[in-house]
Amino acid sequence: MAHAQSLVKDIQVRGNQTVNREAILAQMSLKVGGGYSETDRAKDEASILRMGFFSAARIVPISDDAGTGWILRVEVEEYPTIKEVRVTGNTVVKTEDILAKLPESLRPGHIFNAAETRPASQAISEMYAAKGYSAQVVAFEPLEGSPQTLSLSLLEARVGDISVQGNRLTKDRTIRKLIRTRPGDVYSKNRWIADLNRIYGTGWFEADGGVVPEVTPADELGVLDLSVGLKEARTGTFNVGLQLDPQNSLAGLIRYSQANVGGTGQSFGVSFLQSTQGVGPSVDLDYTNPFIDNKNTTLRASLYSRVVFRFQGGLFGSGSSTSFTKDDQYYERRNGFSLGISRPVNDYVNRSFALRAEDVTTENVKQKLDSNGNPVNNYILQNGQVVVGTLGLSVERRDVPINPSRGYWLQMSLEPGYSNIDKVGGLTSDASILGPHLFGKASVEYRRYFSKGPARELNLDATRNVLAFRVRVGTIVGQVPFFEQYFAGGAESVRGYQEDRFWGRQTLTTTLEYRYPLQKSFSLIGFVDYGGAWGGYGGVNDFSQSSGPQLHLGYGPGLSFRAGPLGNIQLYLGFNEDGKTRTHFLIGNSF
Repeated sequence: MAHAQSLVKDIQVRGNQTVNREAILAQMSLKVGGGYSETDRAKDEASILRMGFFSAARIVPISDDAGTGWILRVEVEEYPTIKEVRVTGNTVVKTEDILAKLPESLRPGHIFNAAETRPASQAISEMYAAKGYSAQVVAFEPLEGSPQTLSLSLLEARVGDISVQGNRLTKDRTIRKLIRTRPGDVYSKNRWIADLNRIYGTGWFEADGGVVPEVTPADELGVLDLSVGLKEARTGTFNVGLQLDPQNSLAGLIRYSQANVGGTGQSFGVSFLQSTQGVGPSVDLDYTNPFIDNKNTTLRASLYSRVVFRFQGGLFGSGSSTSFTKDDQYYERRNGFSLGISRPVNDYVNRSFALRAEDVTTENVKQKLDSNGNPVNNYILQNGQVVVGTLGLSVERRDVPINPSRGYWLQMSLEPGYSNIDKVGGLTSDASILGPHLFGKASVEYRRYFSKGPARELNLDATRNVLAFRVRVGTIVGQVPFFEQYFAGGAESVRGYQEDRFWGRQTLTTTLEYRYPLQKSFSLIGFVDYGGAWGGYGGVNDFSQSSGPQLHLGYGPGLSFRAGPLGNIQLYLGFNEDGKTRTHFLIGNSF
């Protein structure tokens, strides 16, 4: 039992206006009738302060008149009631979004509670992080001189120095044109990752470990220094040899290309392809300059004379119900040029304009006779000129565009066109296409990628299982030549069918792929394709066409091998809806 002189006889509370006396007493271990000690008094002062409602709290022990116990006077300084919350220091996150993170107790009409500021500050920092930024709350208290105004002051992390190391050929100024983050900017992790992806996607640096980023705190509070270590790859190639031509026949190839001329980022290529089918060579001259001005405008130009096979064969397989012989596989000679420019709207949106002009001549046309000696129109001949403009808008939100595992890509395009056909034959002897005509094409393509695990962020080389989806839709208005229609079937649309098996003025194709990497450069693929084209010119030989929507199923396995500057080398075995097979060979990056 406590000695009489150490007993608490009474507890008085002063200074509280909003917080009631009972709530304060509930925080205290010292009670009326209980013992008193200096240790308990100090603990109770701290407990009252932890309530968060008071800027100061004192417990003053006073001996009673009889000297037989203690009267405790609890003196508190209560924070004022909040009338306004003033946020300063925020530039990339809206004030209303920050205010929404505050608990009810830190909003106007409530007494300020300092205990709630720590979790609220943490919530605000987490919101910044979720948006790809970094910020800390440096002050969260009533404003001096205006105590009913709650001042919330933020320090957003900003970019200090940006350094690049390891580049020998590529000029510093070239790399810095790819980096849109600037010293003094609010640090955005998402923008920095987009910069790194832009560097990584050039192909100028090694695929594995060629782009190594680092973010380190600077000496100054709230400043981050950014750096990227680079390991350059070979960007010039000269090839002489054999490859499969567009008809899957052997062709002689001579090609020279340079993807980073003088370290400036400009590229050019010259290629000569001669098929064993004796159809004449295909020659291409290509040039790209990604920095023609200080707004990151890209120029692309191409001059060419190409052979386009309309109905290609397969490497092996049971084929489709219809097969073309070499005599049936007529082709087009396209002589022309293309010129395009593109410019970013922001970090993720790009706009473009391109112009293509061609003279198209149908070749290898051979008139066949039926069993009665009557001519069979087994080809479509429309010779003439075509000029097509393309207005495009694309949105890039993939994690690593060159090898995506998450995010999406969207492209919308309008293509106003002009044609002047001067010769027709075969199945298109109707003279209505002759002469000048205007037409228009509109198309949309959407790609989406899914994978498990955390976002790759700065780990650009990481591989993982990916589910990829693509849909393409297009329509045409006006009088359009046969060769400007949409074509479906083959390696890049509906596998399991002959190339260009379906054609028309409308198209819809969808693809679902599951990509399973066995190693960084080698993957197994399972695919399902569904789509077609319809509403165009009639059939050729037994290749009947549909006037209305009629979609077709293709599916099967595939292999993909990453081959440096070439991108992916892919081989697919496609099954069609009739249960027959066709193989497809593709050089280049998949979607």
